[in-house]
Amino acid sequence: MKRRMVSLFVALMLMFTLASCKGRNILLFLNWGEYIDESLIEIFEEEYNCTVYMDLGESNEIFYSKVRGGTTVYDVVCPSDYMIEKMYKNDMLHKLDLAKLPAYTSLEERKGVKAIKNQMALGTDDEIVNYFVPYLWGTWGIMYSTEKAGLEDAVINSDNEWSCLFDRGVLPANTKVAMYDSHQHAYYAACKYLGKASNIELPESELNEIRDLVIDMSYDAWGTDNIKKDIVAGNIDVGFMWTGDFLYYYCENIANIVMDAYLNNEITILEFEDMINTLTSAQRIYSKNGIDYNIGFDLTIPEDSIAFCDNLAITKDASHKDLAYEFINFMCSSELTIGEEEVSPAYANTYYVCYDTPFNSVFDEILELKEEVFGDEDEALYLEESNDNVDPYDSTLYWKIYDYATGIAFNKYYQKDSVKGNILATFNRDYVNIINTTFNNARA
Repeated sequence: MKRRMVSLFVALMLMFTLASCKGRNILLFLNWGEYIDESLIEIFEEEYNCTVYMDLGESNEIFYSKVRGGTTVYDVVCPSDYMIEKMYKNDMLHKLDLAKLPAYTSLEERKGVKAIKNQMALGTDDEIVNYFVPYLWGTWGIMYSTEKAGLEDAVINSDNEWSCLFDRGVLPANTKVAMYDSHQHAYYAACKYLGKASNIELPESELNEIRDLVIDMSYDAWGTDNIKKDIVAGNIDVGFMWTGDFLYYYCENIANIVMDAYLNNEITILEFEDMINTLTSAQRIYSKNGIDYNIGFDLTIPEDSIAFCDNLAITKDASHKDLAYEFINFMCSSELTIGEEEVSPAYANTYYVCYDTPFNSVFDEILELKEEVFGDEDEALYLEESNDNVDPYDSTLYWKIYDYATGIAFNKYYQKDSVKGNILATFNRDYVNIINTTFNNARA
């Protein structure tokens, strides 16, 4: 995904000269793809005279096998809640000395993050919370097209919040449905639809119910990041996905719609605020001079959806534990002085990735983006001039639109006190294989 590089950090990077890696400390970081503002890594490298090598994993199970295998001894890893539980149970993590993480301990955690940590402790013991620091968190949601007649009503108003993913009878004719290509997440959703417990091993007869359900649905697609793109393109009508993936696409599309209208001389800068507020409201359609503007898609989050928290942890065998502490503390920092600048890596990373922050103060700072207004005529003239001789979709004006939409979207989909959802269960390898076999048989 294309991301905006925060201008402050670009400016900071210009302060540094290129330095040789010779004599530098090394930090080995196992992360998800597109899950960090890499300019922050560059700043950390220069500030701490080190080199960060980042490896990527596509699933929590891959994270586990990479750490367990020991071919590469990672210093910092970023597994989700249920995989933290599994690594903790298998003595793969280093117990954190919180005195070395003052940036983290100075911040108050969100209610939803506290709820997830409580769920994790119930699955193991209270000691587990000393082995990780929350990085980003969120929920899963159901993204759907608002252009297909009758679909929104089927998604929002069905008696069962999961029906649109498992019962074609509630959907308009020819609705194209996508399921996320992760069998454990699909298993959770199917259990919720069928009213079954999602955190225990089910007998074969109940697994067969799930298999038959998937066979009957005959999904039009199994996908990952492409689901949101297919819904926007009209190739899919409804799909299950990460809320964070939806959110970035949502803000980007709003910014593009507003900028398109401006470049076509259909609206003025002084009308931006009203247009964005309308597009992000329940009304959704902004009309002017006989032209209707509509983003065309939305997302709903079931009350019992999947909640997750991805975390930073130091491996038990890490070779560079002191540097690992510095890195985690850096990423949690909301106020940090580099050179003569005050910066906030925690804010910058949340803004960049568009997944939710675990910290109240950072969340409040993101919400302040929706307080930005597009000013009076003098301000409008300045913004218009800033758009000259640059790519309009990478201009100060464009990012002001994007920022305003981001503040609204975080408030709408990541409500501050929300505690929706439950984490995935930590199943043993044999049962995970049974889940995979069940879904593979259904998809065959």
